[in-house]
Amino acid sequence: MRVKTMVVAPQSEFAISRYVGTVEPVHATPLALQTTGRIVSVEVKNGDHVRKGQTLLSVDNTQALNALKGAEAAYKHAKDGHNRAAKVHSKGVVSDQKMVEIESQYAQAKSLYEAAKQQLKECTLVAPCDGIISGLEAEKGQTVIPGTRLCSILDVSGFCVRFTVPEGEINGLAEERMSGVAECASVNATFPVRITEKSATANPITHTYDVLAAIDGDTEMLRAGMVAKVLFKAPVSSAAERVVIPSKCVLLKPEGHTVWVVEQGRAVRRTISIDGYMANGVQVSSGLQAGDTLITEGYQKLYSNCLIENE
Repeated sequence: MRVKTMVVAPQSEFAISRYVGTVEPVHATPLALQTTGRIVSVEVKNGDHVRKGQTLLSVDNTQALNALKGAEAAYKHAKDGHNRAAKVHSKGVVSDQKMVEIESQYAQAKSLYEAAKQQLKECTLVAPCDGIISGLEAEKGQTVIPGTRLCSILDVSGFCVRFTVPEGEINGLAEERMSGVAECASVNATFPVRITEKSATANPITHTYDVLAAIDGDTEMLRAGMVAKVLFKAPVSSAAERVVIPSKCVLLKPEGHTVWVVEQGRAVRRTISIDGYMANGVQVSSGLQAGDTLITEGYQKLYSNCLIENE
């Protein structure tokens, strides 16, 4: 039988895992108004750099302004009445019960006045932090309701990369045992990364876990949405006794995982023990050793002790 083979070699000191992810800003703050109104001005556009406190857009504040004027007048009246009553209360002109009522009215008027000021303030959307405008869809003349997301501010002082990891590899991905880099071909640069977050639950469809890794170093050239190839190196224990082989060579039989090897020019099926799955293949803990000749292609047609011719 004509087949292709490879000579089994011991695993190197480090196992390399490779993933593909997307660059994201460290923080993305969604922004919304807490009032209903018609947008009268939009001061920014997507991609603009903004500073904390900068006005982004405004809605018609006519109703809020009128409400504030009324609340202010009521507050001043209540405050004046409270001050007058306080002066004569100690002389017994105003009873304790009446004074309590006046103080209650004054506190209520003050509260309504503060609420009116806040309502007027909420007619203007301002940047809560420095960053870049993203996802802006608001337009002049549009009517918004409370809680509707109008845009986001991206904090570009730092970036991270989000990628998915198969369930067979997630437990081996630990920050304290690994060093990693992110390769961004679009800017022709490589950055050190460190894992900061691992999802506790898998995607029910793909059975993968989301992982977030912070990107260290000078990230000024990065932009959100860039594709990054993430590579991690993990030390492998008992490296001399462990080998990694292509996963396609492993066959599942009733007796367990098996592979075809060549012994004295003939095909022999051998049972192996698998220690884990890696990005570049299957890690074998027993059944194979360095120097064994593994059949990598053409094994589908083999039978025990058939003669082998290597292509």
